[in-house]
Amino acid sequence: MTARLALVTGGSRGIGRCTAEILLARGHAVVITGRDPERLEKAAAELGGDVRTLAMDAADVAGTATSFAEVAPDILVANAGVGYSGTVASTPLTDWDDVIATNVTSAFVAIKAVLPHMLEAGWGRIVTVGSMAAHVPIRYGIAYTASKHALWGLTRAVSVECRKKGVTANMVAPAFVRTDMTRANAELLGGPIEEAEAKLGALSTWGRLIEPEEVAEQICRFTGPEADGITGTSVTMGFDSTLDTDPLTV
Repeated sequence: MTARLALVTGGSRGIGRCTAEILLARGHAVVITGRDPERLEKAAAELGGDVRTLAMDAADVAGTATSFAEVAPDILVANAGVGYSGTVASTPLTDWDDVIATNVTSAFVAIKAVLPHMLEAGWGRIVTVGSMAAHVPIRYGIAYTASKHALWGLTRAVSVECRKKGVTANMVAPAFVRTDMTRANAELLGGPIEEAEAKLGALSTWGRLIEPEEVAEQICRFTGPEADGITGTSVTMGFDSTLDTDPLTV
């Protein structure tokens, strides 16, 4: 496998960190980004190998455009994301703006910054990290659902634009993953956190929470030679079109 340079947003923990670990193990150099400089440096030290850090807010459009263009990665994993619970009536515009900026606009800006290098090289892999919310509306998750649907649309549009140019764009869309975001959702259900997490996991077709390592493995499959001919695809993990999110009522 040819060694490449990979850029993983939101790479200091959870799915992003696990993805960086697998990419490093495959011989790639990796740049991880995140908001917290201390957490980033700690993650880099623990990961070891050829890893660099970029401390930045994914919603910082100007910073993202400049920094990512300078990095010029061959592989982009757009993983950074946030989420808030709320209905149309209860969601403040500030929450809406933050979710759209972090989950959608940051991915667009990142792709816009790195795509020229990929097209010039005639090779590139873009993987966006979606959610079941990219395909199934989440009760009391109005902004998050809208953002992940938009991210899926962005991924498909990039795939079409890059057709026959050596650049692929795909999404990995898991149900509830054992991450800080899922724990925050579980806390909204009330009661012991372990029981609340079990309720969320029970909604999955797997009957449990998905581990971040499992999502990372699927992400990295899209970056390898085994996926050279695959683009414009969303791999769903732990759910199907029959998923009932009504139990998420809080």
